[in-house]
Formats: sequence, C-alpha cells, structure tokens
Amino acid sequence: MLKNKGGLIMIIRKKTIYLASLILILVMLGFINHELSKDSITESSNDYQKYEEELTEVSTEESELVEIVDDNTETIEVVDSKDNEINTLSKETNAEIGETLTSEQNIEKSNYFAEYRLSRDKMRSELIDRLNDIVKNDKSSKEVVEDAQKEIIEIGKNSEKELLIEGLLGSKGFDESIVFIGESDVRIVISKNEFSKKEVAQILEIVTSETEFKADNIKIINKNS
Repeated sequence: MLKNKGGLIMIIRKKTIYLASLILILVMLGFINHELSKDSITESSNDYQKYEEELTEVSTEESELVEIVDDNTETIEVVDSKDNEINTLSKETNAEIGETLTSEQNIEKSNYFAEYRLSRDKMRSELIDRLNDIVKNDKSSKEVVEDAQKEIIEIGKNSEKELLIEGLLGSKGFDESIVFIGESDVRIVISKNEFSKKEVAQILEIVTSETEFKADNIKIINKNS
C-alpha cells in the first residue's frame, strides 16, 4: 500500500515538473516571439520613416523643379496701366499719321490722296492689332483690357467721322480731300490752290458739327492741283 502510494507521488511530481517545464518553455517562446516582433516592428517603422523622408525629398525636388521651369518660361509682357502702353501706342501712331499727312514731300505727289489713305488705314490697322493682342493677353488687367477696347472703339469712330467729313466736303464742291482726326486737332488737306473766306467757313462748319473740336484746333491745308 505504501509502495503504491509512493509510486503515485513520484508520478505526480514528474507530471508537475513536466508541466512546469512546458510552461517555462512556452513563456520563453512567447518572450522570444515578442522580441522578434518588436524588432520587426521597429525595423518596419524605421523603413517606413526612411521611405517617407525619401518621398519628402522627391516632393521637394519636384517642387523646386517646377519653380525653375516657371522661372524659365517665356512670359508675355504684362501691361499695368494705360499710360505704359496703350496711350503711348496711340500717340505714336497718331503722330506718325499726322506727320505723313502734312509732309510737304508727300503732299506734292500726284497720287497723294490714294497713298495717304492706304498709309493711314495700314497704320491704324497695325495699332488695332497690337491693342487686340493686349485684350487677348491673359495677364492684362481688367482695367487695361477695358482701356484697350475703348481705344479700339475710338479709332473706329474717328475713322467713320473722317469718311463722313470727306463726303460732306465733296458735296460742297471739294472733290478731293483727306481728313485726319488726332488727339488734339483735326487736319484737312484739300486739292485746291486757294480758299475763299466762304469756303473756309464751310469747311469749319462741317468739321465742328461732326467733331468736338473748335475752329482753333482745325488745320486746313491746300494741295496745289
């Protein structure tokens, strides 16, 4: 009986030791697995952080590249104010037209009237083209675009008035005439050797009625036939 009891105790002790050893092994395996997982997570975290840094560097480089490209891109001149461009263009064109109109060398030409009309229309057409470029320019401010459009309309109105005045002069017996409406005056060249006071009065009446200019700002030039 005692022998059987002693054997049972030995079996229980062995099982206890076996279970304890098994538990210890499991604990050690769990610890090792935890450490390995920790190292793996740390390594992954470091790799991810490194990857993010590389992405940041690439993004920064791309941003810098875009700035460089923008800096090297050909830019269209931006018109900031009417005085800087539009008014200057109009003044230069009007001055050139006026100079061509009153040039003695040009007036002496037999085909003066035909040549001057072509020259006047060409210079105005070129001016309108340049103003249209300003209007179409995306970098032009709203104010500048409006000024350019107003200038284009003004050129059209002046051209119509010039043709109208030339027609009215023709109805008064002045068969050949050319009219130029500038910024500060109106210049008229008429194919006639001399003007009587009545004729001058007729010319002035026509011009003042069709424009806002007074007699003092109207210049009449005779072209000898």
